[in-house]
Parts: sequence; structure tokens; C-alpha cells
Amino acid sequence: MQKWIVPCNQKYYKVEEAFSKLKRLDWKQSSPNIKIGDIVYIYVSKPVMAILFKCKVTKVNLDRIEIDDSEFVVNGENYLTYPLHMELEFIKKYNDELTMNILSLHGVKGRIQSTRKVCQELENYLSSIE
Repeated sequence: MQKWIVPCNQKYYKVEEAFSKLKRLDWKQSSPNIKIGDIVYIYVSKPVMAILFKCKVTKVNLDRIEIDDSEFVVNGENYLTYPLHMELEFIKKYNDELTMNILSLHGVKGRIQSTRKVCQELENYLSSIE
């Protein structure tokens, strides 16, 4: 099982509202290496700048969106035409314990603008707080 961080820009998608109503979401799958059973942490960009959600991958390589979450889409041009999607199942919501400052202290380099694997240092930290 691999652990991933994926970004979410609230200018395009209202992820907090979506997870308050739905327990599963389709998400663009930007890495073909993501597998069923992997863990995905959703990092919400400015102004939040923190990981807010922990999810489990339940489906991969979907060629179309199966879950209707259109009420949460602000600007869907990047999502609707994306070639692959995965289904994420909500596990946990974080508050302010995983800000960019905390992530940086635990091995995360640079801004989170695309899907990336969770580095070992961050994985150790995440395990210690759960």
C-alpha cells in the first residue's frame, strides 16, 4: 500500500462541502501507479494550505466520472475532461494539525501542486499522530 498527497484548489472544487455530504468522490487520477487500497491525503491549497482529508482508494482507472458531485464543482474544465479518475472513500478529516508549515518540518519539499508520494519522514509523523 502506497500513500499519496493530491492537491485540491477550492477555486475549482468545494472538497469540504463535498465530503460533508458524500462519503465517496471521484477524483482525477494523475498517476497510473495509484492502486486500490492506497491512501490519499487531500491537500487544500490557499488560503487553507493544509492536508484536510485522509481517503482510501476504492477504484482506479475509471474512464468516466461515476459519482454525481456536480453541485460542488466551481470550475470543472480540469476535471471533467481528465482521461482517468479514481474513487476515494472518506476516512478522516483533519483540522489544523497538518498545515504546510508542519508538512515542511516533516520532509515535504516545495509547494504541493501535483500528486506525489508521501515521503518516509512524513509517513512516520502521520503514523505518530493517528
